[in-house]
Amino acid sequence: MIHRLIHNICMLALISLIAGCSMAIDSFSNNLNKAVMSNNDSQTVMQGLPAYLILLDGFIESDPEDEDLLFASAKLMNAYAGLIGTQIALMEDEDEFQIQILRAQQKKLTDKALKRSIKAICLYDDDYCGLTNIKYAEFKKRLKDFDEDDIGILYNLGTAWVSWLQMNTDDWNATAQLPQIKLIMETVIQLDESWQHAGAHMYMGVLNSILPASLGGKPETGKKHFESAIKLTDGKNLMAKVLYAEYYARLIFNKKLHEELITEILTAKDSQNNLTLLNTLARQKARALKASAKEYF
Repeated sequence: MIHRLIHNICMLALISLIAGCSMAIDSFSNNLNKAVMSNNDSQTVMQGLPAYLILLDGFIESDPEDEDLLFASAKLMNAYAGLIGTQIALMEDEDEFQIQILRAQQKKLTDKALKRSIKAICLYDDDYCGLTNIKYAEFKKRLKDFDEDDIGILYNLGTAWVSWLQMNTDDWNATAQLPQIKLIMETVIQLDESWQHAGAHMYMGVLNSILPASLGGKPETGKKHFESAIKLTDGKNLMAKVLYAEYYARLIFNKKLHEELITEILTAKDSQNNLTLLNTLARQKARALKASAKEYF
């Protein structure tokens, strides 16, 4: 359960690469983001991104207080951790040693991404310093100060935070921060629910559908978020559908809905846009769900 959740949260992290870019390297970063998200070969992307990560590290060494560089670096690290997660999901059990190495790399990336996101949002506005270390009541109060102009850096913090949390699920102090992460996503939805292809709705769909209602989950709330993500993207974001199938349809054993969603994903037409990489990964996941459906249901 934990490893499956980590994998899907990491796939969602790829969405954080789509919007915004560093002002300091505006054209280069923007073009790179577009090239990555419009690529249908995840292995090629994985092989190429580390060089850019190191390049950004070099820029940050020269100017460690540049919020835009920190912002861009955190997004890219989070996205790369997501790609590692997809690689792990496709590996055989006998590759356990290699899987452990990759998970250790994921953890390092998510740790660093969160630290840079925290620093970036503090440099962006010192009223937002220490957001991850305050009590929920004060956290909720500070989030009321965010508006549409702040949505990019707020969403970046939320995606980095949830990815970090999923690599630290054995730490109860980390797990206790989940309400703050949910509140970030709820705030993003209030400000602009279509932001980054309705990414906040997908996060909320997953986070509310982890457990059945009998154990404290809120699958019907999760369902509404998945449906909102699909509607807002005109069904073009296939990741919303595959997560809907895995988390909601499987949780309530709705075989019919599961089959409908998987069929829609696998029969969807290819389109060259900034959802190409995400949709390629969604199709890979859909094929795996289809293969295991008979045994599951």
